[in-house]
Amino acid sequence: MKKNKFYFVAIIALVVFLVQPKVWHGLKDYFTKIDFETQLGLKSDVESNRSNSQLLELDLKGKKQIEVAKHSGFTQTELEKTKHSWIKFSGVTVTGKLKEVNLVVTPKSLNNDKNSEKELKGTRPLGWHDGQKELAKIPMVSPHLINFTLDKNSVFTGTKQTAETLNQVMSKIYESVLTSGQPVRIRVTPIYKVISQIPSGLIVESKGISTNPLDFKIYVINQQKGYRLNYLTGKLTEER
Repeated sequence: MKKNKFYFVAIIALVVFLVQPKVWHGLKDYFTKIDFETQLGLKSDVESNRSNSQLLELDLKGKKQIEVAKHSGFTQTELEKTKHSWIKFSGVTVTGKLKEVNLVVTPKSLNNDKNSEKELKGTRPLGWHDGQKELAKIPMVSPHLINFTLDKNSVFTGTKQTAETLNQVMSKIYESVLTSGQPVRIRVTPIYKVISQIPSGLIVESKGISTNPLDFKIYVINQQKGYRLNYLTGKLTEER
C-alpha cells in the first residue's frame, strides 16, 4: 500500500514538474532540434562557427549538407523587426554573383505560389546551360514562404540534388511557422570560390521568434552525386 502511494505521489510530482512553462518549452525546443537534425542527416559535432573560407577548404564529397554552427548567428538587433513579414535581397556583385538575402516569414506570408515554375522558365541565372539534365534553376528562398519576384538576382544555378536538399530545409521552416504560429528570421548566403560563376553552396540560418524553437545554421553543398560540377563554366560532367 505504501509502495503504491509512493508511486502515485511520484507520478503527480513528475506531471507538475513537466507542465511548468519553462520545462515544457525546454523539452519542446530540444526534441524539435533533434527532429530537424535527424531528418536532414546532421550531426551536432561542431565546436565553433565555421568560417566561409573554412567551408570552401573542406572535403565534402558525397555530402548534401553539414552543420556550420550549433545556433544561428543573428544579433539581437537583427531579431527585432520580426512582427511583419519582409524580404531584402542584397543584390549582386560587379561580376553578377548573388549576395545574401534576409527575410522574416510569418504565418500570413505562407502561400501556395503556383506561378514560380512559369517564372523560372524565363530566368537564366549566372552559369546556366540548357540541356544539362542534372542542373536546376534554384530560388535562394522558397516562394512558398513569402512572395517575391523570381529573376536572375534571386535564382542561382545548382544541381538537382542541391534543389532537393534546399527544399527539405525550406519545408522544415514552413512547417515550423505553420505549427508554432510564430515568425521565423532567415538569412541565406551564397558562398563562391574566387574564380567561379556558380556558388559552391549556401549557408542557411534560421531563428524562430517567441515560442518557435527553430534555431540552426547549416551549409547546403552545391554538388551532384556521380557528377563533377565546374563552378566557373556551369558544366556538369559524369564521373568515371
